[in-house]
Amino acid sequence: MRDMQQHLTQQLEISLNPTHLEVINESHNHSGPASESHFKLVVVSDYFSDLKLIDRHRFVNQLFKEELSHIHALAMHTYTPDEWVIKNGAPDSPKCAGGSKS
Repeated sequence: MRDMQQHLTQQLEISLNPTHLEVINESHNHSGPASESHFKLVVVSDYFSDLKLIDRHRFVNQLFKEELSHIHALAMHTYTPDEWVIKNGAPDSPKCAGGSKS
C-alpha cells in the first residue's frame, strides 16, 4: 500500500464518523528503513460511547486486520466526545530507543 496514512484516515472516517481524527505517521522517530511503519491514532467518536477501552482497540485492530501485517506499531487513543473534552488532547508518544534523535 503506497499511502498508509491516507488509507487509515479514510477507513476510520468511513467506519467511525469521528468528531476528531488524527492519523500521525511517526515512522521518522523510529529506526529502520520503513517510512510507513509506526502510526498514532487519535479518534473521537460517538461509536465508542458504549464500548470499554479494550473493545475500542479490538474494533480498530479488526478494522485494520490486513494492514497490521505491514505496520510495526499502532498507538491508539480512542475517546468519546465527552472524554475528549475532559482529556483535552492525547498523550505524546514515548521516544524510541532506536529512533532518530531530535
